[in-house]
Amino acid sequence: MADETQKTECKEGFFRCLLNPPKCSMLRMIVIGVLGGIIIWGGLNTGMEWTNRSEFCMSCHEMTIPFEELKKTVHYKNRSGTTVQCADCHVASSKTPTDYIFKSFQKIVAARDVIGHIQGTVDTPEKYEAYRLTMAKRVWERMKERDSKECRNCHDFKTMDPEKQKDRSVVKHEGAIQDGKTCIDCHKGIAHKPVHHLLEGGPAAAASTSPPAQAEAPVAPKVEVAVAPKLEAAGAPPAAAGKAISAVQVAAPAVAVAVAAAPTQPVKAAPKAEATAAVTPAASTITALDWSKVPSRQIKVFYPGQAGLEWVMNKADHSSAADIIEKKRACAKCHEGDANEVGAAIVAGKPVGVSKTVMEPNPPEGKVGFIPVTFQTTHDDSKIYFRFEWVPPKNGDKKLDPKNEVKLTMMFDGGGTVEGSDQNGCWATCHVDLRTMKEAKDDKKTKYIKDADLAGGKFMDLIQFRSGKGQNPVDGWVASERHMEGGKSQLKAEGKKDGNKWVVIFERALAGGGKGDHNITADKVYNFGFAIHEDYTNARFHYVSLGYQFGLDKPNPGVKNYIDVQKQ
Repeated sequence: MADETQKTECKEGFFRCLLNPPKCSMLRMIVIGVLGGIIIWGGLNTGMEWTNRSEFCMSCHEMTIPFEELKKTVHYKNRSGTTVQCADCHVASSKTPTDYIFKSFQKIVAARDVIGHIQGTVDTPEKYEAYRLTMAKRVWERMKERDSKECRNCHDFKTMDPEKQKDRSVVKHEGAIQDGKTCIDCHKGIAHKPVHHLLEGGPAAAASTSPPAQAEAPVAPKVEVAVAPKLEAAGAPPAAAGKAISAVQVAAPAVAVAVAAAPTQPVKAAPKAEATAAVTPAASTITALDWSKVPSRQIKVFYPGQAGLEWVMNKADHSSAADIIEKKRACAKCHEGDANEVGAAIVAGKPVGVSKTVMEPNPPEGKVGFIPVTFQTTHDDSKIYFRFEWVPPKNGDKKLDPKNEVKLTMMFDGGGTVEGSDQNGCWATCHVDLRTMKEAKDDKKTKYIKDADLAGGKFMDLIQFRSGKGQNPVDGWVASERHMEGGKSQLKAEGKKDGNKWVVIFERALAGGGKGDHNITADKVYNFGFAIHEDYTNARFHYVSLGYQFGLDKPNPGVKNYIDVQKQ
């Protein structure tokens, strides 16, 4: 009877049961247990969140080193005001409740840092630097095991907008999804001093950020030039009237990054080019074309500094080197959209790449980082034509090559005959040991191709226009060394400074014709690049393009850096 009464009373209300302990002992225990659990959990969670504060982390003085590094990054201060604190990456607050156990485990592991603090393992900047890579590797390994969940709490492939990303980011993210990579595979060193290149055997970051010693910008050697009779220029710019441009033809003794290395005194400013220039005899005039009917391509040529092929293809310096080699990705696939930013950083003497290397130890005063160029190309039954148009930047005071305000050089292979040119174009000829480059040992060493084979077609065909007076364009090639004459491709080159822009046109026989001349046929795809020496400059102080490709009447919409040369 008593039991029935107890059940009845318990059913009458929760609070009555609480007020009658003898009759509700079981319920009381449950309630006390729940309340006690809430209090204990709340206390533990409060303690965890309190110790997750960056201020708490800073109580160990050596942690101020990485925190000061974090404060200089976009993860700490940015336009949207979103701030990442120490615990967001190192304790990993997660959106999933099940991660509470992992968070608790991470706090236990963090005790190792406290022990290190007490023992003085990293209590000085010198000790911290000596131990930095070891500590970083532990974090990278943990993040990789968790599929970079610390990153994915804020970033996710599914919610990214490719339209608002740079080309290289889109390409890298697409590749990461295909390869099953996680964030930390590519994004090491974004919050703290980068040391991940040490895993690849590269130079220490501290050593690579200091500009190497470099002599003053070299001045072009004196060259005697025979001047042809001056004639009046004929015809309007082709883009406007469809007529050929007439201009100066000059033999070129040098191209791209080559010039004598011995420094001399600056040369006085050369006179500005006239809108109408002298011309060569009428027999060399380029065939008149209606360029308004020829498709155009905007290409950014940028300032490269001392960025030779070896630097570009070394993963310790350039994170995309592996993709370039293994996936045959062209440099333009990632960098066509931001070549201007790359050039601006290099010309300003800022560190670039994974290794944060200064590619320009002696920034030329007033030089811009890039020039937008309008590129057009077409062909007929026997010849191919290349047209370049750009607005030159403001001229400076130093005239390293007073005879030539402009030199424009184009190089192309024989259709995949030069290894790597399908990714990097004419960069296959540019090496870090050339004169005026970072590892130069010979002041006469110019462009070359490793393991070149002229007879087997492993060389770059070279054509060049110079704005000086009186001589023919350069028709040469680059094999084991550079040759500035010898080609027989019936090359013609015309250029004119018309108002605030330059226009340069090449006309060349498809059939080539001589040693060092590639035969251009419809069954091949040719890899090319070009460079512009602006403002009376020389040596490596030019602007260069990334690697591109062209083919005759061969659409290839799936290749970003490809240009279809349509018949006129």
